[in-house]
Amino acid sequence: MRSIRYGAAVLAATALLTACGGTEATQVDAQAVSPGCPENAQRIAELQDTLSKNLYGIAAADSGKTQHSDPEPLGAGAPIKLTFSIEGLSHPFLVRQQQLATEKAAELGVQLDVVSANDDVNKQFNDIQNAIAAGSNGIVMMPANTQGLTAVLQQAQERNIAYSFSQKGMLGVQPATQALAPYALEGTRLGEWVVAHYGDQQDVKVALISGITGDQSSVARTGSFELELLKSCNFDIVAEQPGQYRRDASAKAAESILAANPDLQLVFGANDEGALGALAAIEASGRTGIDVVGIDGQKEMFDALKAGKALATVKHLPTADKAVEETVRYLRGEPVPQYVVTLGDLVTAEDARSGSVEPAF
Repeated sequence: MRSIRYGAAVLAATALLTACGGTEATQVDAQAVSPGCPENAQRIAELQDTLSKNLYGIAAADSGKTQHSDPEPLGAGAPIKLTFSIEGLSHPFLVRQQQLATEKAAELGVQLDVVSANDDVNKQFNDIQNAIAAGSNGIVMMPANTQGLTAVLQQAQERNIAYSFSQKGMLGVQPATQALAPYALEGTRLGEWVVAHYGDQQDVKVALISGITGDQSSVARTGSFELELLKSCNFDIVAEQPGQYRRDASAKAAESILAANPDLQLVFGANDEGALGALAAIEASGRTGIDVVGIDGQKEMFDALKAGKALATVKHLPTADKAVEETVRYLRGEPVPQYVVTLGDLVTAEDARSGSVEPAF
């Protein structure tokens, strides 16, 4: 566990890091980087450097700008067969993604075979290989983890099979399109709101329950949220533990955090499952006065907001239907964006109670 007093805005952290060859060997100009809390300059620089290289920050900046088209498109009336390789169906958001992909394929008049990897990265690799062998025209992937996919994507490229990503993606590859989640933007948006919500309150004790260990989406969400708190000088991060984006694992992480931090005031969940797991642990402990925030906008989080058990979430928009649509357009020879990123609304308890915003799933 670590305790960090957070500081003010980043002005030159990334440039300093680049010039000096990375965070490990760099001594940043603390006063220049963080004039309000110079003791936090090194952490600011580390986060800024990490996020500047993160796929989801890059994608957000380029969304809708860079476009390309299939050099060997199918004929206008040619049938299209797509495979949608989804990481699993163990989360309600994934179920919703499957539904939207299926509906969009039907709307466009293309065949879509949905294959669930059942949360097994090895099975997903094999599923993609099978889709290549079966002669799919295109493969839309929603991977839990993109590590190890390069070899199978090369196989698809050699067979002239278009592939694209939904939700999570990759750098250094050549997909038709990447309809990606705005992970970095979501963390920033929630962090900005938390800073405004607590105002001038000092030394707010915060715990972070991150997502999948080492996953770029978790790095983007958690890091960008942390960076916003860092800028305000008013927050102490007292603990960070992974919850793997699942409720049970997040509850266990929260249990140990609660036991070690009797003065905890706020828990951040890298998704709503993480936040709801933390909430369950808080309720089981009998503790009160601990706020919870998350990201996704799922129905159970809306219920927690309405009941006054949570403060806010950011509505996470599905991407599978957009990935299917853009892949079909690519196969037809139309120009499509390299990245598509759309940020959903921040939802407070007041918003949830008013009924003005519907849950994401």
